Amino acid sequence: MAQATTILVVEDALGDFGLIKSCLQQAGFCRDDHEPSLIWAKSLAQGIAQARQVRPDVILLKTSLPDSSGMSTVVAMNAALPNVPIIVLNGVDDDNFAIAALEAGAQDYLIRGQFDYKALGRTMRNALVRAKLESRLRLFEVALDSAANGIVITDVQGKIEWANLAFTQMTGYCVEEALGCNPSQLVSSGKHDGAFYRHMWATILSGQVWRGELINRRKDGTFYDEAMAIAPVTASDGSIRNFVAIKQDITESKAAELLIQKSEQQLELALAGSGLGLWDWHVGSGEFATSARWCAMLGYGQDEIEPNIRSLEKLVHPKDWPLVCAARDAHLSGETRAYESEHRMRHKDGHWVWVLERGKVVVRDADGGPLRAAGTQLDISDNKRLNQEGSELLRRIESLMREVSKPPALVERERSGELDRSARISARQRQVLELVAMGCTSAQIAEKLQISPATVVTHRRDLMGKLDLHTVAELTRYAMQSKLGSE
Repeated sequence: MAQATTILVVEDALGDFGLIKSCLQQAGFCRDDHEPSLIWAKSLAQGIAQARQVRPDVILLKTSLPDSSGMSTVVAMNAALPNVPIIVLNGVDDDNFAIAALEAGAQDYLIRGQFDYKALGRTMRNALVRAKLESRLRLFEVALDSAANGIVITDVQGKIEWANLAFTQMTGYCVEEALGCNPSQLVSSGKHDGAFYRHMWATILSGQVWRGELINRRKDGTFYDEAMAIAPVTASDGSIRNFVAIKQDITESKAAELLIQKSEQQLELALAGSGLGLWDWHVGSGEFATSARWCAMLGYGQDEIEPNIRSLEKLVHPKDWPLVCAARDAHLSGETRAYESEHRMRHKDGHWVWVLERGKVVVRDADGGPLRAAGTQLDISDNKRLNQEGSELLRRIESLMREVSKPPALVERERSGELDRSARISARQRQVLELVAMGCTSAQIAEKLQISPATVVTHRRDLMGKLDLHTVAELTRYAMQSKLGSE
């Protein structure tokens, strides 16, 4: 095997220990000579003490020992080492005892004297694979529980199987109250008709992701606005096993948007303290004045940007500039009620900033021609990043759920490197790896690929997850060794 597996055998009979050791040797888990990774304990107390000192990868546990017998042996060992897989060795073929042992925390159950080295080896490998998957699930659950967005996992009927802390804070319901309930039973506000929910269900049951906004009700009766994405999670046969919903409380942002919409004619008042940048454009002369906040979004002082409309073309991303012009010209000609555009602008330090720009012609001549337009600009880079992270999170959850449903043999092949991990890397991520191998920083990679540094960081994090790497140094070493940088 690629790496020695530390095995604790809790067995008081010398002869039986010898048989177990022989089976482990034939199965390839230890050598014929003295093997420090094979530990023998003759009692439960000795086994627990050695397990706490050495922390074995797997425990082979006899249930009848000098200082303990029956189910209490399994319970005590599992309590002492809760995350170490336990394979129970019992002298009696008792289905009820076997079920009780598994419910008490054992990974598997074998009848002493009725297994050979192949059966023991297979049981050991399956237990180790399951333990690794369970460890990953525990880590992933901690990560999900710390997410800012509410996350809910339901069964195919929509009954909640798991919810994170953000969901409880958003709705006021504790996890115990939510489990087994359909979210609509808890938070339905009555603001949406049956057609709304029928369309939602039709979308996710067809295997597609549903995204939308809705009004829900908290436990205390207050309403809140929510942006939600629901993704189906499928099994290996294509059938839907679960649904994963990511929820974001957008009450404050909706209120701010409504305030802006209602206050277009009193722009200065509505924008007070909002963090929005202002611009004022005299169409005829081309004079383009901007506020300090507008300039600061891009890292400039007000005296560093030429006060002319021509300066925008130098700042807007080349691929976005035609779209900006089209939206602006459509409003100037009277085709649209207002001007609005989401586009990228170059920051002073070189990275791209996503902005939402809105405006309106405020003065026209007698023939309706535009004389003056004014509007706002808002940095939406964080929203873009959160949306991207939400999509990445959905993909990771679906990947993990599929991983759990894989046969242990397939997972073992992937764990031992038999399957090519690099095949899961996207074309964009290969570009990032190439630049990592060249020693580029995140800012330099963002400049070369014309993406934001935040997106580069997201790609790095996703690559490390896909490749089972833990540090930037490991990622760089992987890129150089795989010669991605020279392809």
